Amino acid sequence: MATQILIVEDERNLRRVLAAVLRAEGFSVMEAESGEGALELLANDIPSLILSDQRLPGISGVELLHAVKKQWPEIPFLISTAYGEIEQAVEVIKAGAEHYLTKPVDEGELIALIRQILERRGRQVPPLRQAPRRHGLIGVSRAIQQLLETIDLVAPAPSNVLITGESGTGKELVARALHNASPRREQPFVAFNCGAIPLELVESEIFGYERGAFTGAIRSQPGKLEAAAGGTLFLDEIGDMPLPMQVKLLRALQEREFNRLGTHQTIRLEARVIAATHIDLKEAIKEGRFREDLYYRLNVIPLHIPPLRERRADIIPLVQHFLGKICNEIGREAVTMDADALAALEAYSWPGNIRQLENLLERMVVLSRQSILGLRDLPSEIRQGESHIDRKIASPFDLPALERQTVLSALEKTRFNQSQAAVLLGISRKQLRTKMKNMGLLADQADEDGTDIDY
Repeated sequence: MATQILIVEDERNLRRVLAAVLRAEGFSVMEAESGEGALELLANDIPSLILSDQRLPGISGVELLHAVKKQWPEIPFLISTAYGEIEQAVEVIKAGAEHYLTKPVDEGELIALIRQILERRGRQVPPLRQAPRRHGLIGVSRAIQQLLETIDLVAPAPSNVLITGESGTGKELVARALHNASPRREQPFVAFNCGAIPLELVESEIFGYERGAFTGAIRSQPGKLEAAAGGTLFLDEIGDMPLPMQVKLLRALQEREFNRLGTHQTIRLEARVIAATHIDLKEAIKEGRFREDLYYRLNVIPLHIPPLRERRADIIPLVQHFLGKICNEIGREAVTMDADALAALEAYSWPGNIRQLENLLERMVVLSRQSILGLRDLPSEIRQGESHIDRKIASPFDLPALERQTVLSALEKTRFNQSQAAVLLGISRKQLRTKMKNMGLLADQADEDGTDIDY
């Protein structure tokens, strides 16, 4: 049975457009033109998610939200409004809404949010109409697949994006992927680390300044917001931004304009803003270190990158990618890694995530003259896990390792399309999926009939 969405919208044409968009994506749709009508439908049929307008005849969207959460607290709820006030966003989120959308609702943003919410709750979602692009992201885990799907859906939208994840997970890479997949790709991508600049320089770096604005300002200088033009401004480690600057950034995002230091002449903000952080911003809000209104302004599209230890299926593809890249950069012949070393890397927790893995591999390649890297080349803290690895005596003819490498190679050559990879390997797609499952390369929640999305 198709995943069902209930749309509550009094504007008939808009309701029909939203319904058509959702049906085109494979969802089943129920429609209601009022909150009262929605409650009547809910008495007989429970949808997987509700999308409601805030302004409705009769009871409002927020009142409907309260009624739904009281009787059916498990149903995720999205609210849209034409007025887009942050105060309303805070109100509906605190009342239990999953997210808040402003009209006109962007189709890509809507679909991405719905898929994220349903997948996070373990609900089935229809396959995408086309396989997502790789965007330079390496991996075969379900987490990477979902990330790629979301990038494809969100990239065309102008919406602000908040990327969360531990240090070293590749937040800037994801931000660049969003930029390169968007209509803004020909415009600048400007990155700014909010925690790497002294407090007194943050404002001038972001907003720019006029000559004479302060001591030492001997010439006018555009800031990052201006330099990004109609492209993308990536604010890394936004959680480290000083509170006074948070107020000024919020105002710029709300008004879509700003001015350089030393002048009252306004400049139109054309750039899309993507922010990233490794800290828990909700906790920072409780501690008074981050503004709640800025959080909701930035968190229009949330993207979370899980740590490497939670997607171990990506470790071997990453190792193969980095070894090839490193050897190419230093002009060395290809280097591989034996099965025992790969097993040790898969067993390690990687507190520094992908950045730590890449740095380790570069060090190993540079310090070794061998064409095959083994356990002896690994640091002691990674080798210590050796005794916990159930492994056979090392052999250059380790059939499980060779089979795994062959399967991964076929998947990479076909951009992780299972059907095409199966043809390359000369086996059926079902046989390939069985092998992938045994190797830990397939999502545990794959559909029983094997119709889940191709990697």
